[in-house]
Amino acid sequence: MGTAENERRGEGEPEAGAELALRVFTGEERWGWEFVQPPAPPAHRDAHNPPVYTEPSGEEVRAMEERAMIGKKNKGSGCLVLLAGVVGFAVGGGTAAAIVVCLVIVVLMASSPSARLKAARNRLETSRAHARRDYERRRRAWQSRIDAHREEHLRHNETLDTWFPLSLASRPGRIDVFGGTGNGWASLLATVGGPLLGSGQPLVVLDLTQQAVALELAGLAASRDIAVTHVPMPGALLDMDLREEFTPEELAETIAEALGTMRPPGADVDLHTIDVDVVQTVAELLEGPVTFTRLAAGLRVLLRVYDTAADAPGTLSLSEVESITRAIDLLGQGERVQNELRYMRAQTELLTPRKDEVAAPGGRAADWWRAAGLTIVTTEDSVRRRKDLTDRFVFFRLLHVLRKRAVPHGSGTLIVAGAGHLGRDALESMAREARTAGVRLVFLLEHLREDTVQVAGGSDSATVFMRMGNGEEAKAAAQFIGQEHKFLVNQLTRQTGETLTEGRGSSYGYQRGVSDTDGFNRGGGMSGSNWGSSRSFSTSLSRSWQDSTNTSTAQSTTTGENLSRVYEFAVEPTQLQALPVTGLVLVEAGPGGRRVVFGDCNPGINFLPRLSSRPGASLT
Repeated sequence: MGTAENERRGEGEPEAGAELALRVFTGEERWGWEFVQPPAPPAHRDAHNPPVYTEPSGEEVRAMEERAMIGKKNKGSGCLVLLAGVVGFAVGGGTAAAIVVCLVIVVLMASSPSARLKAARNRLETSRAHARRDYERRRRAWQSRIDAHREEHLRHNETLDTWFPLSLASRPGRIDVFGGTGNGWASLLATVGGPLLGSGQPLVVLDLTQQAVALELAGLAASRDIAVTHVPMPGALLDMDLREEFTPEELAETIAEALGTMRPPGADVDLHTIDVDVVQTVAELLEGPVTFTRLAAGLRVLLRVYDTAADAPGTLSLSEVESITRAIDLLGQGERVQNELRYMRAQTELLTPRKDEVAAPGGRAADWWRAAGLTIVTTEDSVRRRKDLTDRFVFFRLLHVLRKRAVPHGSGTLIVAGAGHLGRDALESMAREARTAGVRLVFLLEHLREDTVQVAGGSDSATVFMRMGNGEEAKAAAQFIGQEHKFLVNQLTRQTGETLTEGRGSSYGYQRGVSDTDGFNRGGGMSGSNWGSSRSFSTSLSRSWQDSTNTSTAQSTTTGENLSRVYEFAVEPTQLQALPVTGLVLVEAGPGGRRVVFGDCNPGINFLPRLSSRPGASLT
């Protein structure tokens, strides 16, 4: 049974690999996948209007309580009971009196304020219970509407895509990738290279890392029947006739540039001239093929250490030895020239075959760009000096191809992995020539140091940051990504004031009036005459007092909030240090402005559901 399971697993793995290759090589160019969280459900229109519980009115209870308080002070009920008992006794005797008294007591108890208060309280509790049940019913209905609205949008969100291809809107001619590990670069090359090869474009990968970062891409390409060529270095240089690609002058410049990158920038500039002069002289005097073995032999002739018997037969002809010997005086015999000759001879001999070492086919560098083909050039050797020189020569060999425009304009992409040790000048030269030749260039640089920081962000370029373990490099990357401003509260003020105004006034009025009236009248007739007099006297006195007092209070409260504009990293250094192996941060100045996007270049994302074929919100 275990054998059957292994057989089924073995059959399933090729199928999964073929499906992965199909998905990786399908679609437009992408540098990873951007995860976009579906939007949160919008608030329901009634979300901020929940049902409100309304307390039933207690006016009736309060009225009954007041009546009950008054009833406690009323002593007439006892007299009424006594009177009813006397009347009942007088009419019907003791039994009738007892019945009448009981009835009166029952009536009084039923109609007493306390009884009415208890009944009112019972009615209030019943109303409250009914109001509470109604409120709970309305609350549940409201919550059901809110939950149904949210669930509907969540179900809709489950149908939305969450992974979107991370594309470069600016279509830059150069992309610089800083940081990352070998596995991360392998995933990035598979994700980037798949659509390029799938669309029929040529792709050349120069791998200087000794980590086989293009191996995964090569495996996927082979499963898609795409031509994959591996050029191992320095094996492909051992029997290469350099005249097939270089003139003597071009070869001299290429070797001198490669050796010059081993020196500090700006140091011993004259040595470059010596290197060019020496190599060009030897290359011009060699009559047969120009290989590194024959070139090293020519340098030994210039140093007067060439021994015909000790060397392999036929390395140099006698005429070649004589021609180079005559050029010794032309090059000079100074100590500086001799020291440089010994240095060049030692470096050149590093690229000659070792004992039992077999040369590997490589072909012309210009032929590495094949339509819908992948060419992987790797440099690997157990001797560090040999590996380092191979890196530099192969790098400048490709640079020479770009300078000569040996490839059609706009033909494919060149990816250089692990070239950070070659220096800023070499990287900038490659970028400049690639831009002129119309070849898209991608640098994969492990470290973001002082010289490579100056390379980042060049014209017509985009930058990608992967995991950066070093804190200083992560900080430099965060500074490159940039800072964003925000407004933060830095001060809260609250002022409270109170003004009291009090005034008093008094007035006093006094009024006194005196009236004195005299009257006299006289009359006569046939019967005689009469007369009379009258007098009245009145006195009035009025006094008025007025006292007035007025008081006013004014209160004021002032609240203040001060905001300050502060700048913080858009991406913190710790975020760059904590990125997954395949995580990345893309920085690009696109048509819509500068954007910073997090992404993931894991090819396995192609198997995830809810995968979109269109760019995400950060680009659209």
